[in-house]
Amino acid sequence: MNLSRRHFMEAGLGAGFAGAVGASFGLNASAETNKMPAWHLGYQNAPVNGYEPSQMKLVFGKAPSDLKGSLYRNGPAQLSYGDQHASHWFDGDGLIHRIAIEDGQAVHQARFVETRKRQEEQAAQAFLAPGFGTIGDESYSVQSADDTNAANTSVLVVNGELLALWEAGSAFSMDAETLETKGLKTWRDDLKGMPFLAHPKVEPDGRVWNLAVGGSRVGIYRIGANGALEDFGMVDIGRAAYIHDWTMSERHLIILVQPWINETFIPPVVAGFEWQPQHGLQMLIVDKDDFSNQRWVQAPPRMFYHTGSAWEESDGTIKFDAAFYKEPVLGVDGGTAEIRGEWIGEYASEEGILTLVEIPPQGDAKLIETGVIGEFPQVDPRFRGKHRNLVALASGASANRPGSTALAVHNWTSGESQSFMFGDNRMVEEFLFVPKAGGQSDLDSWLVGPVLNIKSGVREICVFDAANVSDGPVCIWQADYAWPLGFHGTWA
Repeated sequence: MNLSRRHFMEAGLGAGFAGAVGASFGLNASAETNKMPAWHLGYQNAPVNGYEPSQMKLVFGKAPSDLKGSLYRNGPAQLSYGDQHASHWFDGDGLIHRIAIEDGQAVHQARFVETRKRQEEQAAQAFLAPGFGTIGDESYSVQSADDTNAANTSVLVVNGELLALWEAGSAFSMDAETLETKGLKTWRDDLKGMPFLAHPKVEPDGRVWNLAVGGSRVGIYRIGANGALEDFGMVDIGRAAYIHDWTMSERHLIILVQPWINETFIPPVVAGFEWQPQHGLQMLIVDKDDFSNQRWVQAPPRMFYHTGSAWEESDGTIKFDAAFYKEPVLGVDGGTAEIRGEWIGEYASEEGILTLVEIPPQGDAKLIETGVIGEFPQVDPRFRGKHRNLVALASGASANRPGSTALAVHNWTSGESQSFMFGDNRMVEEFLFVPKAGGQSDLDSWLVGPVLNIKSGVREICVFDAANVSDGPVCIWQADYAWPLGFHGTWA
């Protein structure tokens, strides 16, 4: 069932939600001054020092009494210097957010990761470092990938340590309370500067797995719940495919080798990628207990950025969910028009399709498309690598602006989907599962995520009952300011 504001009001859910949805406080001052469209709030620069702790106002519903913890998020938040705009959304400096929720209250704060890239570009008030979509200034010295590290993609908390993650370089260690940058994370002396992918996988017991991608060679990290490196090994995937995400089951790691290949890696990196659909989508399945125990499976060509999670059936069949595209769309252009406040709309119809991948014990993979459109698939952390019911996605493209308009949830057990439509006045980001106290199933979860209210020019944190998303939010906290769109987060 898709609910709009009209459905909410007709259902008699009260003036509280009307205030949260219908009130208009005017556009952000910078958007008015620069005559930017209202949605460009999502691409504005954050204040140079981030955001000091600020209590958000509960504007709708009642906060769940058992909801206690911190939502950490990361995303690019320096996308212009004067009239100079970033060449690619992936290259903006990372801003780490913490929304601390306890006793019905939510407090937001944020700070930039103090990378070398940020420090030198702030001093010059110009973009200098080469990046995914940026050529860079020839005067900028690059001795390692960490010299260009934007630390802008995701976050991970291991044994109380907060890590800001990027694709091609080290993690940055951050203070989990103050968000102060501590420095580059080195897992082992001989692994200094080794890439640490932005999509680690955390088992329910806290063990962390992650990849280090460098051309056709891929490193595998195994990190204990205590934060200590337990093992590191290497596998060969045969070609320099773009790997942003991957997945795992209880017994296996599944590395997806999509046919988007780069043999040069000359800045800007994105320009070196070539779509080679003749290879199809190949998957390397690696035994967690023995990295040399591997097998390859084949699937039709697909492009992807994000997976949900995998599980194994009793007969050894591996299944996992992902948002697949028929060919490269996102990331190629890099949002250069949107960063400048322009909306062409040509990619609105090229959305990711939630797809179930079935890998039998022998033979090639089968792709089953659900028809559910969306991105940023997320699952309950208690069931990563295990069989579960739900996957949640940001969904519903707008014809009038970039970004999503809805939250969708698909149930693999029942085959049913439900969604909540926020409408064109809100830009919906990634929602995370937070287990309810005492719950035994992923149906016993909250979904917590940020929304940008572009009509009111403010940010909101929304909470849904994961099993009843179409009923609308359980509660909404609202800040009195907006912050830029981000990529990924974690709950701790």
